[in-house]
Amino acid sequence: MTFYRFAHRLARGILRRGCGLTVYGADHVPARGAAILAVNHVSFLDPFLVGVAIERPVWFMAKAELFRHRGLAALLRRLHAYPVRRDRPELSSVKRTLDLLRRGEMVMMFPEGTRGDGATLGLVRPGAIVLAAQAGVPVVPVFHAGTERVLPRGARWPRRHPLTVRFGEPLWPPLSARAGSAAARAFGEQLRGQWAALRSETPEGDRQFTRRGGKGPRRLQERRYDPYGR
Repeated sequence: MTFYRFAHRLARGILRRGCGLTVYGADHVPARGAAILAVNHVSFLDPFLVGVAIERPVWFMAKAELFRHRGLAALLRRLHAYPVRRDRPELSSVKRTLDLLRRGEMVMMFPEGTRGDGATLGLVRPGAIVLAAQAGVPVVPVFHAGTERVLPRGARWPRRHPLTVRFGEPLWPPLSARAGSAAARAFGEQLRGQWAALRSETPEGDRQFTRRGGKGPRRLQERRYDPYGR
């Protein structure tokens, strides 16, 4: 068993039992072949949550600052992370992403570019769209809720809180999508609209964006898709 698979199973068990992880629409994730998972971003935990929500191995970019610490850098690489500069992506990061996609791998990206405040969806930057167009692969919209409460900004220790991940139907970007192009902007608005639709369909997302204070949300009572057979 690889370290990635071991960590995946361990994290899945922890999140299932500790945070009641539930997943919607996992059947929208391609079973094989390259794709980009376009995920909303609110917490450092986001890539690990979404990675645990599906069975396929996923690669993801992480900010280059995290790789300055030798131990953390080694751990992140074993979890399929690779560095990217947020202010000016380097050619090596772009090439690494395209190489992974051309090998048929799945790559997770955060088109908002940085963590949001948990109250609004950020604007979509063109990077993920352009890479998907160049590689000729679909973009799967992913909305999740709860990580900003499990590990809020500035918190040292995680807290228990329900976690939800919802996958939307794959979208195919136009081949003409380039940075700054009208096609890329239009596709970005389409992607952002899909996030909003997934949020509106996600009870935990409704609570995330509308409920403040109190003892926290009650557990959901409805029947939900669960890829782990509970």
